[in-house]
Amino acid sequence: MNDLASIVVTSYNHAEYLAQRMDSILAQTYENMEIVVVDDCSTDNSLEILNKYASHPKVKIFPLQKNGGYANACNFGVSQCRGEFVMFAECDDFNSPEHVAALMQALNSHPSAVAAYCRSHIVDSCGNTLRDDYQCREPSFRNICANSALIPAKIMQRFLLRSCVIPNMSAAMFRRTEFLKIGGLSTKFTACADWDFWCRLAERGDVYYVATPLNFFRTHPESVRSTFSMQRQVCEMMELLDASANRLSLTFTERISFNVALGDIWAGQFSANPTAWVKSFWPILKKSTSYSIFSILYLCISVCKILRRKIA
Repeated sequence: MNDLASIVVTSYNHAEYLAQRMDSILAQTYENMEIVVVDDCSTDNSLEILNKYASHPKVKIFPLQKNGGYANACNFGVSQCRGEFVMFAECDDFNSPEHVAALMQALNSHPSAVAAYCRSHIVDSCGNTLRDDYQCREPSFRNICANSALIPAKIMQRFLLRSCVIPNMSAAMFRRTEFLKIGGLSTKFTACADWDFWCRLAERGDVYYVATPLNFFRTHPESVRSTFSMQRQVCEMMELLDASANRLSLTFTERISFNVALGDIWAGQFSANPTAWVKSFWPILKKSTSYSIFSILYLCISVCKILRRKIA
């Protein structure tokens, strides 16, 4: 196994994390790599830090002349790649030395897999481990993915209708040919472009899960999703998930289950920011009724479930 791995680093205003990001990629045990760095018009000293790596033979740096957003930066990065296997390495995350090798092995060993990803350690702004993302997943996911496993396409599609079970792009690697077939990331979404991408890619084939945590997913107030309003996030989630559900031709029972899951997603945002949740309630409700006239009923069901858990 000596295929070229293409690592796309998307950079925007996270200068304080860039050295750790770049160093962790250059420390990979897998040697046949190219590192394509796309800076989306950072206004801090990100480019100054990146230019320190410009002379490295594996590194190519592309400073964009106009800020186009995360999805645009990712798509441009892939257009500069030569390898079939691509990883998006977000600039505020970092990885273990064996990460690329493990995902390359997974994809080479499972031709039906369009992507592979690993369990992630969730860390704070200082790099301190808080937990791992496996513990946050629903029981049906944990049952299948307690160990490394090939997740059949249909099962992965259903997982993604309930939650973004690939919560961090940096954890994953995918086949470039499949990326191009689905048109890359949609620039239509700003807060949830990754979730939409995984929904569409999972329609192309299986996904392999590596149970070893090899990625470090940094959570902090300036992360991409954190900068968008709750209204934007929830409305985008509803739009992309409804589109995915329509493409999958769900049965009546599956559609009801899906609508309840949408209610769960909406209700679940309350604990994160009650004030923002109340403020965005009516605009989100108006949006949700375009997908189901019973959306308020599903929301009530979800709220009741949350209250029951809190009381218990």
